[in-house]
Amino acid sequence: MVSLDGINFTLPGGGAKRDESRREAAIRELMEETCMKAVNLTPLFEFLGGAHKGPRGGTFRNAHKVFLVTAKGTPEPGQEVRRVAYYDGSGPSLTPSAEKIIEKYRSLMSTGHK
Repeated sequence: MVSLDGINFTLPGGGAKRDESRREAAIRELMEETCMKAVNLTPLFEFLGGAHKGPRGGTFRNAHKVFLVTAKGTPEPGQEVRRVAYYDGSGPSLTPSAEKIIEKYRSLMSTGHK
């Protein structure tokens, strides 16, 4: 998990750059935010986040492409990240979207679906 403010944690991620696939973006964002190198990515599901007010007005929703990633390295804060932490079910404090994504992942794994 990564935290931009040192308090609330979310999954590493971010938007794809122009001409970059979501898979390529996931690999890049993991490296930028945690200094870890992705070795294997398995696409799991898509998740539509809650509605938010935009900085210039209007509303938007984040569309997440969720991957299960095997990575090498020792996690440490990278770009924009103040802290990294492992999530064990009891802490650290997660953002609402991260909670829902982990809930959906656990639900899929408990029923044997991928």
